[in-house]
Amino acid sequence: MFVLFGAMLSFPSSENVADKIQYIGEQKLLISLANIVGYLVFGALLLVSVQALQNKMQLVNSSLLNTASLFGIIWAVLMMASGMLSLVGMNTMLGLFDRSPAQAENLFYTYNTVVNGLGGGIELVGGLWVLLASICGLVKQKMSKGLHILGLVVGTFGVLTLIQSVPEMKELFGLSQIVWFIWLGLSLRSPTKDKSGKAKH
Repeated sequence: MFVLFGAMLSFPSSENVADKIQYIGEQKLLISLANIVGYLVFGALLLVSVQALQNKMQLVNSSLLNTASLFGIIWAVLMMASGMLSLVGMNTMLGLFDRSPAQAENLFYTYNTVVNGLGGGIELVGGLWVLLASICGLVKQKMSKGLHILGLVVGTFGVLTLIQSVPEMKELFGLSQIVWFIWLGLSLRSPTKDKSGKAKH
């Protein structure tokens, strides 16, 4: 989504909503692809990541890790719901634009507000997953200490997106979480050692 929305798409800077809707219509396929990958595919893979992290830590009865995982699952659901709402809302808005531009403009604000509220405007749920899982990892001394320290930073950025007057928190959360996800992926690929010190794959 960073690549598609940041480099390949250039929304009109005009405050005229009709110009923005027209541009969305012209770039419908590319925007749909961005929403599918950024929300639906990400949400599905996020479910895998949440379960893999919990299994890797091997803390079956940890209330803190279980709570973190619940936030991760909720986040995945919210992301997938945002993607479906975005696709349906966009198609409905474009279909309405030719018949009633005024209603299409109202719908533009409505579905954008809903999608943004559920899937990225506030990253509290995702931030809590990363934050709580990282605290648990540090306390129980599971996986890399550096990974969990980075997770504390990432999770804090996510929680601070509640402060809407500081929009930079969203960018800090998104960019730092990319690094965290890469590090997490590498850590999940490494073998886990049992109590005897033997590697378990």
